[in-house]
Amino acid sequence: MSGGIANSDAVVRVGVVGLGHVARHVHLPLLTALDQHFRITALCDSAPGYAADLARGLGIPDSGVFTDAQSTLEHGEFDAVLLLTSGSHASLAAEALKRGYAVFCEKPLAHTIEEAALVAGAGVGAGAATGERLMLGYMKQYDSNVTEAVDSLDPATVRHIDVNVLHPPESFPATDWTPVAAPPPAHRGPRAHWEYRAVLDSACHDVALIRLLAGVAELDVDFAASWGARGDEPGSLEFSGPLPHGRYSVRWHFLPDHLDYEETVRVHTETDTHYLAFGNPYFFGAKSGFERELLAFHALVTAGTAPLSGVAEGTADIRTALNVLRALGRTA
Repeated sequence: MSGGIANSDAVVRVGVVGLGHVARHVHLPLLTALDQHFRITALCDSAPGYAADLARGLGIPDSGVFTDAQSTLEHGEFDAVLLLTSGSHASLAAEALKRGYAVFCEKPLAHTIEEAALVAGAGVGAGAATGERLMLGYMKQYDSNVTEAVDSLDPATVRHIDVNVLHPPESFPATDWTPVAAPPPAHRGPRAHWEYRAVLDSACHDVALIRLLAGVAELDVDFAASWGARGDEPGSLEFSGPLPHGRYSVRWHFLPDHLDYEETVRVHTETDTHYLAFGNPYFFGAKSGFERELLAFHALVTAGTAPLSGVAEGTADIRTALNVLRALGRTA
């Protein structure tokens, strides 16, 4: 268990749970490159051999290799944990917080408000407020162009924020690694609706951007429409709502045959327009949003610097997803 770090220059020992595409292409290479800030001491994945193979290349001993998250949290020697598994992270996040670890958590935080409440209560008596020890992986909030826009914006002048996303199936850099195929999950409750999953699994990044750019804690939804879904594939989703001094709109399109991922964000103020553009997030250069968010996580662990999105913001985004369903006239 971690006893906490009070030195902002300290090297943070991290355990990584979940070794799929994003871990292998993004977080592990960055953690290794940022060796003045991080040292990977534990790896965990349920697929046989995944953690052991990677551990050999990273020089991690067998004692730092695990095939289940519970054992990792019980026996891993680290200060903080990165939860990079798919699906809801509520149970693992709550357990890690109870054990005193700082947590970097990929989206979504949870699938329901009730799950999120378990995470919110997990830090009670653990030495710090939960929101100060858990950071959500909303890397676009840490993009340098976003930071520049936020620094130059007066939220009181924002007339409209318009987001458009063209989302083909995810593509990653070439690799000699072949992932194990996982059976599709059984979706229950609100996740039975593809629109809810689209918000919590993808458009949550756009919701987080709007929150940051508009300086608000949560988004209301007063209009939503969806169309174009085919079989098990999602289609197009549009939702919008009020801001303190204007409105926002999100148009999210799953396009199986589109060439590549494209996202544009336009922030119209009383005097000008801020334009932001994002391509495939898994092809990135130096000083990317991914790198900057890991540095922000280091600041959280070592100095208690609050993240841009934690438990409260992740919970607010779940409420936004539920509001999208209500605006669509779907039952949650």
